[in-house]
Parts: sequence; structure tokens; C-alpha cells
Amino acid sequence: MNVEVYILTGYLGSGKTTLLQKWLPHLKSQENNDTVVIMNEMGDTDVDGEQLQGMDFPVKKLMNGCICCSIRGELTDGMKEILPVLQPRRIIIETTGVADPIDVVDALTHPDLYSAIEIKGIISIVDASRYLQLISRFQASGTLIKTLRSQVRYADLLLVNKVDLISTDVLEKVKQKLREENVAAPLHTTIQSETDLDALLTIQQTAKLARENRTHSGPPVQKTLGRMLKQSLGLGSQPASLYSSINSFSYRFSGPVIEKRFVAFLLSLPNHVYRAKGYVYLADKGHAVSFQHTENQVMLHPLEGIDPEKVAVFIGEGFDQTKIIEDLKTCYA
Repeated sequence: MNVEVYILTGYLGSGKTTLLQKWLPHLKSQENNDTVVIMNEMGDTDVDGEQLQGMDFPVKKLMNGCICCSIRGELTDGMKEILPVLQPRRIIIETTGVADPIDVVDALTHPDLYSAIEIKGIISIVDASRYLQLISRFQASGTLIKTLRSQVRYADLLLVNKVDLISTDVLEKVKQKLREENVAAPLHTTIQSETDLDALLTIQQTAKLARENRTHSGPPVQKTLGRMLKQSLGLGSQPASLYSSINSFSYRFSGPVIEKRFVAFLLSLPNHVYRAKGYVYLADKGHAVSFQHTENQVMLHPLEGIDPEKVAVFIGEGFDQTKIIEDLKTCYA
């Protein structure tokens, strides 16, 4: 059975560690200590991690960086060490407050990990007392506002925390702003991150819910004004959906590919495929490579001393998986 992975995100000071301090003892009371916690700190001093010591849970600490940037590889390597040695049932990752969930999922969907883990979902904690000020303050910083919005947009569960510090009117404005970014994720208001702890393990990725909804109910008909405007102007190819969620899938190669065709395929991927990566054998070069694709960049690196399974992993939202596979098959030698 694949190891369950839960991503706990939210801006600095939103209440992530407070939730962990409640969640971990609850898990310990329900079952054996088969949960591993990975914590990320921006600086070289582990403040939050010290608060979890003594709970008898293994804690892996990633210091001096952010999962979404300088130590993304360290997260992947840490997972490779944890899985065979500790053999956990689940892993909870508490990201730094400025991590973008897309990049965290990117680190977790390394081809060497993909078949061993299952990303159960993203839990995002929102500081209701600061949210309106934060999204206003960060308008001048494209990177920060994008990160903050991504933490909300791609959440599979939204915990609106510190509601005791604001008025009812402000809370309603916060909820409205959150729903503008994410119309699908369950939303719960909390004080000091107090919530139904059993429900945390039952979250589902909203991308999966979207597929189930389309299968049983037909295509959703509700559209935002912005989406309708884009479609009327012929802009964008992403299908209309009531859901926004990071999704991924893997494809195992059945043979070698032609480099020129494969690179052209990667460069032709739609904009809402945010990442593509993996291992592939190049027939015309006579060797295997690792590949990475981000936006309009493709990087190929020869493999030395290893012979991994030839597989591609795609990460994004709203993409046509069947179409991507059909296009990929045209690359075979």
C-alpha cells in the first residue's frame, strides 16, 4: 500500500504548527506511531520543530531554505531515505509559510517516488485576522501574492483560523475572497487551529472530486465571468471547471524515443501543464537521460551509473491526460 502524504501549508504564523501539536497526539491515541513529520524552516534555527519534540514521532527537518526553491532536491532525497528505513504509513509535510504548493507537489512527484506514495491532499490554514491585509499588501509583489493565492487555490481543505480576532463582517469578506480563489474545497472556521482531527485524514483531492462530478453529473455549467470572457475571446484551452486543484499522472515508456520529437512534444505541452519530468531512453543518442520541463524550458541530462525505470510524470491542472499520452506516443522511434 502506498504511503499517504498530507501537505500542510499556509502563510507565516497562520497556525500550522499549532494544528500539528493537536493532530499528532490524536494520531498517537488512535494507532501506532507510524507517522513521520517533515518540517521546513527558512532559516538555520528550528523554532517550530522543537515544539514537536517529545511526541514520539520521527521529525525530519529541512533547514536553510524553502521546499519550493533551494532545497527541493533535499525533500526528494529525504523522502527516499524515510520510506525504506522508517516504513511509515503516512507522512505529514509542514511547509514553510512562503512555499508554493505546486513546487511542493513537484518535489514529491519525482519519478523515483511516484509509485511509492499517494498525495492525499493539501490542507491550507488561513489567518483570517490578516488575510485581507496580506493580499492587499502583497499586490506590489507578484511572487508573494501568487504564493499566497496558490496556497488557497490549490487547497483540498481550507481551515480559516483565528476567527475570534475578527468581526462577523470581516469573516464574511475573508470567506468571499477565499471562494473567489477556490470554490470547491471544504471550508471550516477555527480558533487556535481547533478542528475535527479525524476529518483531516479523509480529505480528497478536488481534482478527483471534479472527475467524479463530471462522470456522474455531466460537465459543470457554472462559470466565472473571467472564464466566460476568456472563452468568448478564444483565449486559453483549459476546460471549464468548478474546481482548481493540482493533479498529476505518470506514463511508463514502452520503448526509446527520438530526441527531436520528444523535445518538441515537451515544448508543445499546454500552459496548464506546469511540470514534466522523468527518465527516457533516446534512440538516436543511444543512452538514457533524465528530463525536466518547466514552461518553455527543456533540460536533458545523461544518466551515469544508474538505470531507473523509464517514466514521465506530468503535473498541472485541467489538462487532457488522454491527449497528452496520444501526443507522447508519436515520439517513439
